Amino acid sequence: MGISGYLKALWGLIVCVAFMSMVGLLAAFIGPNHGVEIKILIGMTIGAMILGPRLPRALRTLYDANYQVLKKLMRK
Repeated sequence: MGISGYLKALWGLIVCVAFMSMVGLLAAFIGPNHGVEIKILIGMTIGAMILGPRLPRALRTLYDANYQVLKKLMRK
């Protein structure tokens, strides 16, 4: 997989987290001003549910990329 695979996996994870953050931010503007932190967490949870299997797949790809990079570093 190498470094390019690692960067691709990291980018996929960044996209997932950015989507969850945007949904959390949108949820913060709904309703009254108190409890903003709770609304953000609810929005991020809903974002993770919308992503479905994409988030675990992104985490697994990142793990595989880290494993390949660490394996190459340990050989040297």
